[in-house]
Amino acid sequence: MASTSTGYDTGLHRAGWIMQDPRTIIANGYVRVVSGQIREIGQWRQKAPPTGQEAVFDHGPGVLMPALVNAHTHLELSGFKGRLDCDQGFGSWVQTLLQLRAKSTVSDLAAAAERGLQEIVSTGTGTVCEISSLGLTDQLLRGSGLSGLWAREILGNLQNTPEATLPNWPGHVKPALAGHAPHSTDPALLAELKQVDETYQRPFSIHLSESDAEMEFINSGGGAWAGFLTERGIDFSNWGLPARSPVAYLEKLGVLNERTLAVHVLLADDRDLDVLQRRRVPVCVCPRSNQALHSRLPDIPAMLARRMSVCIGTDSLASTPSLDLFDEMAFIARQYPSLDPARILAMATANGAAALMQPACGKIERGFSARMIYVPATGSTPQKLMEMIVNRDFSQPCQPLFAGAETQTGEQDAGQATQTG
Repeated sequence: MASTSTGYDTGLHRAGWIMQDPRTIIANGYVRVVSGQIREIGQWRQKAPPTGQEAVFDHGPGVLMPALVNAHTHLELSGFKGRLDCDQGFGSWVQTLLQLRAKSTVSDLAAAAERGLQEIVSTGTGTVCEISSLGLTDQLLRGSGLSGLWAREILGNLQNTPEATLPNWPGHVKPALAGHAPHSTDPALLAELKQVDETYQRPFSIHLSESDAEMEFINSGGGAWAGFLTERGIDFSNWGLPARSPVAYLEKLGVLNERTLAVHVLLADDRDLDVLQRRRVPVCVCPRSNQALHSRLPDIPAMLARRMSVCIGTDSLASTPSLDLFDEMAFIARQYPSLDPARILAMATANGAAALMQPACGKIERGFSARMIYVPATGSTPQKLMEMIVNRDFSQPCQPLFAGAETQTGEQDAGQATQTG
């Protein structure tokens, strides 16, 4: 039955399971929500009805869980899905991408970004870090109902230095600055970007240790990537190269701390991981994109063994077939069979929220934002339930319940929704 309420931001939500976090799962539970905030969680008691005129949403035998956190994506590249050959090598892939983008109109790029956003919301993501190099997606993201960051990505030399202030946006999406990568952005510029984000207490996102081209350039100050930068008019003569590794290079710049989000970390060795662990740097892995572009995967077990905080991003549709984090989790589960499903779920929820400095997201807890999704998985135990979720062992799509989801995905079916009182 369709909901008699206009939304899910106030009411009592019941389901067969409530996953507050991967370690706290309640059978036959409920979540009380008032004005978009979680007020109460517990086991369902038919003899204890909700108060007043509160709406009741009985979602079914599946699980209510926190909305997912996509900690790294590029919506502006959504129009290039299926148009690039990821096997051609990273340098050629970048060249082709830039050529295609130069031939695209702003309206086409914006329309594709909107379609990408619809996919993100409809597949259960409630919090996102959108990396924008063209500045096309800020309004789109701010009107989406999502929470998270819109980070303007900067590369090149110091003449690209942005304003030292960030706008004060109302709502749940906050602006930030991002450095593209150590092999594409002047080190002095990286330090300036980081300082702006520090001033506003925002995460500083940067691609790090992703490609052989990056490693060769940082190690030698030359190679094919040096030629690419020269062709584009980027002077790297005073960048302080060579260095042992991209991680060592950024450590020397002083930009690594708990508010730096290192994305990919695909080629890091033990010394690099020790640096990131010591500096408490969270890492965002994008395994499907890494496999497609580089034919290798990040060493997630080594990161987790160091008790590093690891979260998940999809990267863009230019290098991955979907923006669906359930697809990313299922890929991780297949590629890393020794990983506990609870670890994978934490990477897709609480860890991502912490990395993006979204303290009221990523868990179902009293006082947190009611960014929840209903997943039609019906495992007989909490462990089996988590295995079903991370392996995408359910036939129907998930149902976003957070405010704003209806505007992106159409009117939602709330299961058996009733009005009480």
